Amino acid sequence: MAKTTLKTEQVTIRRSPKFLPFLLTGGILGLVVAFLLNASIAPEARSAAPILGYLVAFSVAIGAGLGVTAAVILDRIGTARSKTLEATKLEG
Repeated sequence: MAKTTLKTEQVTIRRSPKFLPFLLTGGILGLVVAFLLNASIAPEARSAAPILGYLVAFSVAIGAGLGVTAAVILDRIGTARSKTLEATKLEG
């Protein structure tokens, strides 16, 4: 029969956001804003330029950037609130 030993270690516990969902959510919200801005432009004020393409490109990029910024801020808050505890590990 194998002998089991107990080993105590210090572990850090914290919550950390996943960056991809924040990036995608920001991009989708940017896309919605682009379509709303495009719909708010009066037909007589439109030019021949593909304004929807520019609005989508810039709004999605800005939204994704804001989403990642929010994730970084939440990660910093999670790091500041992290706790160090003792954990017991069974070996054997």
